Amino acid sequence: MNRLMAYAPPSTVGGSALALHYANVIIVIEKLLRYPHLVGEEARDDLYQMLPASLRTSLKTNLKSYVNNLAIYDAPLAHDWKETLDGTLKWLAPLAHNMIRWQSERNFEQQQIVTRTNVLLLQTLYFADREKVEAAICELLVGLNYICRYEHQQNALLDCASSFDFEDCMEWQLQCGASYLN
Repeated sequence: MNRLMAYAPPSTVGGSALALHYANVIIVIEKLLRYPHLVGEEARDDLYQMLPASLRTSLKTNLKSYVNNLAIYDAPLAHDWKETLDGTLKWLAPLAHNMIRWQSERNFEQQQIVTRTNVLLLQTLYFADREKVEAAICELLVGLNYICRYEHQQNALLDCASSFDFEDCMEWQLQCGASYLN
């Protein structure tokens, strides 16, 4: 099996030694998308800290170009993002889960516990093109950002609507619009 691993060129996720790391990032994104209304600053920061510098730079660029003119997040676009991300995760998440399974099957300590499922290395992220995987992860993160901000906006509007202080509500909306541009 080591000979097969040696054939992964540096342009692949495995050849750049990021296969297991990116698998974990993808699985975290998948979980956060299930419950976007629960994603807080800490979860976002933790996920951001997991990203390599190249992916952070790409994400910053994509977020700035996408978010610059947004003050209010709307339901149709949030729905479109959800569909897009579900489509991406439909093919990317199984590769990430298979990468974790493949690794755990080879982990000496786990061999006694885990029943072998015989995941092939070809069924993982290992030989995937690094640039394409990073672009997909970046798209997932931009979409996750939009969906989470939409969910937070909706929750805040519900809280605002339940209070009778209209001035506070208007002040919050102005602050919200300004913070999205940062």
